[in-house]
Amino acid sequence: MIDQTTIYADNAVCKWQLSQLGLIGTQDITAKIALYHVPFPYDQGHGERFEFKVDQSLKHSDRIIIICSELHEKTVDFVRRYQHPKIKFFLCGNIKAIESIDWLDWFITSSHFYKTSTVLDQLNPYQIKPKTFDILLGMPRQHRDIIYNYINSNNFNDNVLMTYLGHPWKITVGQDNPGWVWEKEGINASDSDLNWSIAPIKYHGQGMSLSQVVPISIYNQTAYSLVTETNFAKDFVFHTEKIVKPILARRLFVVFGGHHYLKNLHRLGFKTFSNIIDESYDNEPDYQLRGKLICEQISYLLRQDQKTILEAIQPIVEHNYQVMTTTPWNDNFIKELQVSLLGHGVQN
Repeated sequence: MIDQTTIYADNAVCKWQLSQLGLIGTQDITAKIALYHVPFPYDQGHGERFEFKVDQSLKHSDRIIIICSELHEKTVDFVRRYQHPKIKFFLCGNIKAIESIDWLDWFITSSHFYKTSTVLDQLNPYQIKPKTFDILLGMPRQHRDIIYNYINSNNFNDNVLMTYLGHPWKITVGQDNPGWVWEKEGINASDSDLNWSIAPIKYHGQGMSLSQVVPISIYNQTAYSLVTETNFAKDFVFHTEKIVKPILARRLFVVFGGHHYLKNLHRLGFKTFSNIIDESYDNEPDYQLRGKLICEQISYLLRQDQKTILEAIQPIVEHNYQVMTTTPWNDNFIKELQVSLLGHGVQN
């Protein structure tokens, strides 16, 4: 058995993960085992300081475990540059040609409240809705511009509920605007203005980020969801709360995310909707062409009979709900983490 004081814990996230194993760790960076959490944001000097510490551990440690809950261009670049026999990565997604273990942190934290709450009982997933799609675009990004411009240029606004935050990014608590539709019940925010959708709030007394709140009022007005993920890269996928919400709500979703985003969902046990729509968009590496194919599927679904589609998706969305809510995402991670840290599994 390895003494817990031989494990360096880089920050509070690392200390929390060690605590789930009954370990405390040490602040001695020369420890034989090191556990790191990739900082976010990675710029403003955070990444440089982080890499300096990892370099120190490479000199002294026999084993380094790095967990990463945010996959962006800079963090993916770090992962690619730090491929080393001593280092093992746990990622909230998948990077092409990089070996890693799943740490689906956004699945864990975004589904936690809803596993025991009855809030989702307010949803009517199989009833015909007045609008076809919700398209909640969030903050400006290139792939979201493609969708926004397509909806406006084709005059689809009457058939969708679309929001798009502008500059500056500010969400005024309790006030709807073209950038944000506020969920009216259960939310308690300490500030009147929120600068980020991931701002911490309380929802029915449970702490979470604003972006993790399932938009019940919006979902009861719309039949399907277009998910524009945080990133749309051709070499990695990043799974966030954005996909968790329609899965919890038992909805058909079309996803504008990274190349092979749906393929990675399949790997995790989820099903998607290739028997209903053309999901070949997932195989297109060029994000602009992928966006064009996605827009074609939006147009297709706008023309279809809602009742027929809603009946067809039921076995798929029920399966996905069960996978999201019954898979022990955190237990699986902790078991893998213990093996990586200590070289053996969790003791019963």
